Amino acid sequence: MRSFFLLSTAAALAFATPVPQQLDLSMADAIPTPENVTVPSDVSSQTVEFDIDAALEDAIVAVLTDDNTIDVSDSTADPVNGTTPIQKRAACSTVALGSGPTPSPDTAADFLKLASISTAANGASAPSGYTESFKNVKAAANAYGYLGFTTLTSYNAQSCADKCDKINGCNSINIYFERDPQTDPGNAECKNNNPASTTNIKCIFWGGPVTTENSVNAGQWRSKFQVVIAGANGYVKNSIATPTGYSSSAYYGAASIDAPKDCNGQSTFITSKVFTGSPFDARLCAAACDAQNIDHAKTGAQQCRYFNTYILSRNNVALGQYCNLFTQAWTASQATYKGITSGANKYTISYSFGVSASSDAGNCNKESSPPTSDTGKPPVTGPSTGADGFINWKTFKANGVNLGSWLEKEKNHDTFWWNSINDDPSIMDEWSLCASLGAQCGPVFEARYGSYVTKADIDKLGAVGVNTLRIPTTYAAWVKVPGSQLYSGQQKTYLKAITDYAIKTYGMHVIIGLHSNLAHTRISLPGGINNLDIGEAFFHKEWFYNETNLAYSYQAIDGILDFIKASGNLTAWTIAPINEAGDDLSKFGGPNTLSTAAADWTGKYLNGCLDHIAKLDKRIPMMVQDSFMTPGAWYKYFDTSANVVIDTHVYFFAVAGAYSQYTPGAVCGQAKWISNFDKFPNFVGEWSLQIRFNNTFSDRENNFNVQRFAFDKYASGGAFWNVHSHSAAAVSGEGTQRDYWSYVDLIDQGVVKTIDTSYAGCDAL
Repeated sequence: MRSFFLLSTAAALAFATPVPQQLDLSMADAIPTPENVTVPSDVSSQTVEFDIDAALEDAIVAVLTDDNTIDVSDSTADPVNGTTPIQKRAACSTVALGSGPTPSPDTAADFLKLASISTAANGASAPSGYTESFKNVKAAANAYGYLGFTTLTSYNAQSCADKCDKINGCNSINIYFERDPQTDPGNAECKNNNPASTTNIKCIFWGGPVTTENSVNAGQWRSKFQVVIAGANGYVKNSIATPTGYSSSAYYGAASIDAPKDCNGQSTFITSKVFTGSPFDARLCAAACDAQNIDHAKTGAQQCRYFNTYILSRNNVALGQYCNLFTQAWTASQATYKGITSGANKYTISYSFGVSASSDAGNCNKESSPPTSDTGKPPVTGPSTGADGFINWKTFKANGVNLGSWLEKEKNHDTFWWNSINDDPSIMDEWSLCASLGAQCGPVFEARYGSYVTKADIDKLGAVGVNTLRIPTTYAAWVKVPGSQLYSGQQKTYLKAITDYAIKTYGMHVIIGLHSNLAHTRISLPGGINNLDIGEAFFHKEWFYNETNLAYSYQAIDGILDFIKASGNLTAWTIAPINEAGDDLSKFGGPNTLSTAAADWTGKYLNGCLDHIAKLDKRIPMMVQDSFMTPGAWYKYFDTSANVVIDTHVYFFAVAGAYSQYTPGAVCGQAKWISNFDKFPNFVGEWSLQIRFNNTFSDRENNFNVQRFAFDKYASGGAFWNVHSHSAAAVSGEGTQRDYWSYVDLIDQGVVKTIDTSYAGCDAL
């Protein structure tokens, strides 16, 4: 299954109570007013480093834990001063003189009247790639995202802009003349608290726009010396960098998107986030959008295809970077919201951009009537083996269930247990949880292994005809990898107890999967396979192109083969070496989840797995999860003689326009489409009952039966996700996610029953 962490609690991201797309006043009012930035007058330059990677990591983690106001200030380093011309020492020294003009008499008032300063400012042109925001102002900007300054030898806006272009996060510049003291007025050794002046030409770098409204710094007093500013010009970049996976941005200026409902009368607004403490960067919103999409097809989260981001100001003071996420793209004609006055606070918008996903802008398709499918004879579900007793996936019909979140722990499905042993909401994956537990990780995990899946559960599954178990594991169950925080202990003991019972009592077939690989899967490989909790840990993807991790992966496969050999029954097993692999988080869940190079690397690994399996018995099937790239995308890696079955995942809870009452036709159409890929047999390794809109308890039984029927008729069956789910997250319609994802609960509620061979399924549509 795809990572389900987004919906681990009732307050999970995908179902967080929507806030107004115009402005969430409760969120805005709670943002603290930033302190004014004082650009020092006693140093010649200052640098502030912005680490976008650190900011993005903070952003994603915060989004996944459902924080709406996200402080990413730790991504911006403290200012570092350059040359200090005035030193507090016994001998009073004079600074190097600035390059600007000085008045006579040497007073602040006369400085502000200098015609040469006004002439220089008024004569300056906007640098290439920048737009003029203001000209010849007697105050410096106090904008958003201070990134340091430098001193120039001439009033040259282009030179200032060129320096900005080399600074990560710099989006605007403020160039001006500043009256500074030649000696330190505060140094008693100088014996002059109002020394002669020098004029410096300063170039200030900002991460947000400089505006007339935020040009409020008219100077300061240093003892009896008055620092003043004149000839201040402001310039803002014309465009922003386009985040990976998104199309070029559209500029909306001082207005944000106020989107109407889509063509089906549904709101397209998902949620709002605000980032504080760093320069404006569209990649922060893109990270929020990507995080929204990580599990949209598994969790029911709405898919983000477009975001509108801008600087939010309160009473002309920039508070942070605001992001609104939407399910479809909008245009400048919908950018009509310009802020609001609430009590004594006036909220305004500036530097507003709209950015849409490059692969899918989410254009609305009008829902009219339910789709229909073809007709055919009712399927017959049951095991199919050759004369040698090994499963033939071309004829086998799996009526399966996933035993997920058992030997690979996931917070979303085992929420109550997770929260009972951990109170830190930032710990979202097994890697971090085990690390936090230290020496107690083993005892705590093993106690849960013994209670989460029991023989009584297998009895319930067997009673309704389940004949297949798909069991995700981490690589740590099979091999110890140096430096790994995943628990490596007695997983095989618990696995053996359950699989022995299932095979001997009910003749079940067992698919063993690796859910932490470095790609993205519920199959795990060393280094991480998809940046997610189910791929080792968040932000881990070092499995790709790493021969050391590849070697450990093969050791894990050999561990599974040793386990199968020791079982004494080689015919009861299929091996799934990887699950939902992806090397680009921004594209996860779509047809480009794997880049060509990453797919080739995965194909190399899978062919190596076939070689390892053949050393035991090549009749043991290998399952290839398609990473959302269609079954056919993997054909080029395997000869037709390969003992391969393709695993594809089908969910309807995040499909645009999917309504519970229309699900049967959509299911049958999707299953028939899968059947067009016929080089290898197809298996639907994950599916559930949650639908995008209007979930009802009364629809569950038919929606379950039609999926079981369709995947049996058009594929080699499927496996429901999951045996247990404790997610209390809300769904569109009735109940919570547990009501649509927990197989044992569905049995207890009478939703899941043994197969009724008279059920017409797709044939009745």
